[in-house]
Amino acid sequence: MTTKRFAIAICIAIVAVGAWLLWPAPSPKPFNVLLITMDTTRADHLGCYGNEIISTPHIDALAKQGTLYQNAFTPVPITLPSHTSMMSGTYPVFHGVRENAGFYVPDEMDMLAEILDDNGYDTAAFVGAFPLDSQTGIDQGFDLYDDNYASRFDRHPKLQRFYDERPAADVARGAMAWIDDRDQAPFFLWTHFFDPHHPLLPPPRYRDQYPTDPYLAEIASVDEAIGQILARLEARGMLDSTLVILTADHGEGRGEHGEETHALLLYSSTLRVPLIVNDPRHRQPGNEPRVVNAPVSNLDIFSTVLDRLNMPIPDVNQGTPLPDSDRYADPEREILSETMFGRLIYGWSPLHRLTAGTEVHIRGPSQRLFDRANDPGELTDLSSTHAHKLNRISEQLSNARGAFAEGGHEFASAPVTPETIARLAALGYIGVSTAPAELSDEVDPTRADPLAMMKVFDYQQEAQSLAEEGQLELAIPLLRKAEKIDPQNPAVLLTLAQSLLSRADQKAAFDVLIQLLKAQPENVRAHLLLAQYHRSREEYEQAMELMRNAVELDSEDLATRLMLAHLEEDAARPDLAETTYRDLIERDPTHVLALNGLATLKYRSGASEEAVGLLNDTLNRQPYYAPAYLNLGVIHFDQGQYDRALRLARRALAVAPGYRNARELERRSMAALTRATADSD
Repeated sequence: MTTKRFAIAICIAIVAVGAWLLWPAPSPKPFNVLLITMDTTRADHLGCYGNEIISTPHIDALAKQGTLYQNAFTPVPITLPSHTSMMSGTYPVFHGVRENAGFYVPDEMDMLAEILDDNGYDTAAFVGAFPLDSQTGIDQGFDLYDDNYASRFDRHPKLQRFYDERPAADVARGAMAWIDDRDQAPFFLWTHFFDPHHPLLPPPRYRDQYPTDPYLAEIASVDEAIGQILARLEARGMLDSTLVILTADHGEGRGEHGEETHALLLYSSTLRVPLIVNDPRHRQPGNEPRVVNAPVSNLDIFSTVLDRLNMPIPDVNQGTPLPDSDRYADPEREILSETMFGRLIYGWSPLHRLTAGTEVHIRGPSQRLFDRANDPGELTDLSSTHAHKLNRISEQLSNARGAFAEGGHEFASAPVTPETIARLAALGYIGVSTAPAELSDEVDPTRADPLAMMKVFDYQQEAQSLAEEGQLELAIPLLRKAEKIDPQNPAVLLTLAQSLLSRADQKAAFDVLIQLLKAQPENVRAHLLLAQYHRSREEYEQAMELMRNAVELDSEDLATRLMLAHLEEDAARPDLAETTYRDLIERDPTHVLALNGLATLKYRSGASEEAVGLLNDTLNRQPYYAPAYLNLGVIHFDQGQYDRALRLARRALAVAPGYRNARELERRSMAALTRATADSD
């Protein structure tokens, strides 16, 4: 991997040296590394951070034997960009990943797993949801990247209110199976738990324990899964040689500042995250953790891991190894945060933030200034009464963004090509002269301030939830209200079109989509919805053309190619579907849905031997993927090999105990074997 040099401030270098001096020389045997990331988890909702309602005993135990960072902030309150910062040690303004959809980790980045893999580490990741799908490039450097959450085949991820995910218990089960397969090589294991993210559907036991707060119930269920992984490491004699780091990608608004969820605003409710470092060299029984109060960032994880393993830190790194004491920390450290969510999804202005010690500056079309030392909830805006301080910190923010952007990767966008515009025009949708608006990550005073548009945001979010529940007659009027306030808002128009399609009001949906495409011909979601419109009318040629446009607009999105293959199958074009599947597999040889899709296609055409080969290839690449065991079992069952079918059904159940189809194959195989035994007698 190539690296880009970056001039780190002298003060950061001093802090890094101070942190390094804290640690004794590493032991001859390399340490293992376990990185635990919890999605959407506020620091103040964990027991070790002072929450007296929730019970998180396993996380609390990690903190008591380690170091707890009281003021840790994420660079961005969005899953993929935040994890990219953790894994690369760089800010979004440098690595270029600004949102979950349509952005991809540049191949040129030196990612943590790649560095550890190059140094002889076994590397594996078990992630909980689609925003961290391997197609994003976040999998760089992992020998095994297990993103085998359940997927919906009937709708593109970009058109779903909530992401495909799997519960904490399933993530932990896969991670523990991988731990059991380890031998002598040191390992880097990353586990990601999505559960505290909406929708909040905690396991019954935790739902009953926290009946009025499913968010706490989800966090408690993740704590249990973390405890299981730690217990497995201890049982294998590995915990005493494992560096454990726990954090979150971002917090959750929980209604503060009018934000129920996250991503749109930049208050500490969504930016402050838990961060715990548990180093095996410093574990000791105790009731209180070591606490660092100085500001730090979860992007510091990259340099912290390399520092504690005594490995060189790439010059491109923009964080600093986490200190074990305030003595070696910088109390005035500057930490950048940003969100492009309002710009990319709603057409509003981006927001930038600088946390400098206890001062906070949020820059948008309007300016805000807070003093967290006296106002931790960031409720009192000081910008109108402290003009001099505002001007100073605003200049600091501009300087920091400029410095950290230097030598970075271009802003990732999805430019519309003349060919795509021409094809749309040929279909009768837009004029060939239409061009997309230029995209920028700078604060734009001509665009709406997200804080001033919370009513539109609330209408759209509530309507989307109602539509998902099938309450279209309540959802559509809310969207019309939002449209009246912000007529060209792409998120509002997309949700409206989708709701109208669900209500079978196709003409109205079509009109809304045309309105959107005229303004934004590069809008991938509009292409996908228009393809869905034509598919519902069995107008397959038009649907396939629009889906191909979507592929061209975002060529890295493998989910679109998968949906195109399904559409080609529906159109009775198995030849086209096979070509699309093979192209997808060439791009990502570990894409289990494509491998399974092609295997199913070949089996239906009578090529059972090739189907078996594809499924075996799937399991060689993803040994914990239950559907592949099931499909192999079905093929052997159809061929009368009931003993093999039974073994494969049970292997699928070992990976996924609740897999109903595997349970049914087990039942049928046992019954067939019983009949065969009776017939032989």
